[in-house]
Amino acid sequence: MWWPLCVMLPGLALAFALSLSSFSLFGLGWMDMWRVLIDYDPTSIKHQVLVSLRLPRALVAIFVGASLAVAGLVMQGMTRNELASPSVFGVSAGATLTFALSATGLWPGLSALPIVLVTFCGAGIAGALVFILGGLHRAPINPVRVVLAGVALNFLFLSLTRAIVILADENAYGVFHWLTGSIGNATFADVRLVIPWTLLGLIAAFWLSHPLNLLRLGEERMQNLGGGLGRVRWLGSLTVILLVAAGVSVAGPVGFVGLMVPHICRFIVGQDYRLLVPMCSLTGAVLMLLADTLARGLRFPDDSPVGILTTLLGAGFFLVLARRNRANVA
Repeated sequence: MWWPLCVMLPGLALAFALSLSSFSLFGLGWMDMWRVLIDYDPTSIKHQVLVSLRLPRALVAIFVGASLAVAGLVMQGMTRNELASPSVFGVSAGATLTFALSATGLWPGLSALPIVLVTFCGAGIAGALVFILGGLHRAPINPVRVVLAGVALNFLFLSLTRAIVILADENAYGVFHWLTGSIGNATFADVRLVIPWTLLGLIAAFWLSHPLNLLRLGEERMQNLGGGLGRVRWLGSLTVILLVAAGVSVAGPVGFVGLMVPHICRFIVGQDYRLLVPMCSLTGAVLMLLADTLARGLRFPDDSPVGILTTLLGAGFFLVLARRNRANVA
């Protein structure tokens, strides 16, 4: 059932074109994009806006959307929990906390480190705590315990981050704007930062496709088939941490992409992770591009953080999932 992937590729191209041309004070159009491709004019303001401002923003949206969507897919596969996602289980909040410490200068040593390493450390600490407190190192796991550990850590890290912003008056506005999840100031430096780490995480996620398919059959059956449950959970955790760190380092904590996209993709292509990983990558990229485009139009000509829109969509999506799970339990 590979045809949805073939359909999603033109959808990605269309979302990319809309992201480049929509909601501009310079009246950008499709012909301007075509002229940039065939005859780029460095003296043209429209061409400069497309290449210098819109192009890096769209590329960052693609890779951030793909990274967060696949991170959510791997988390849900490892925990066998439909409500698992980086924004719900505290992994994004851990990366956000260390970024806030670095950006405000309250921990001077962090400011000297590359930003992706800073967010990787935060996501790693959060992931390790969820892994231990949620009992992911044991078999079988308790889904309720994992959820409680993740949600508790998420609120803890968010509270600490807010406290840091309050303490850092001078840099508070910049950090607060970043905390909403924004790619409005994306540059080609951000593109070069996010691409290699995202690609590495996507390759690792695709390698996990077969073990996650086995895990879907049950932990005991997976072990009987030689799936290596412990190794899969460790590698899966590292993959999630890497993908979240890459996304958060350039866009901030964009919420709920990792929760929504895997469910949408399962509805389209089924439960096979060999299809779900590439499908989630494409769907996450399309969702992020469209959400950023719509966010620009909310207060046009002023810009709005994309995280506002994804959180509004994701909150409703989360409530629907929680209600459905409650009905299934009852």
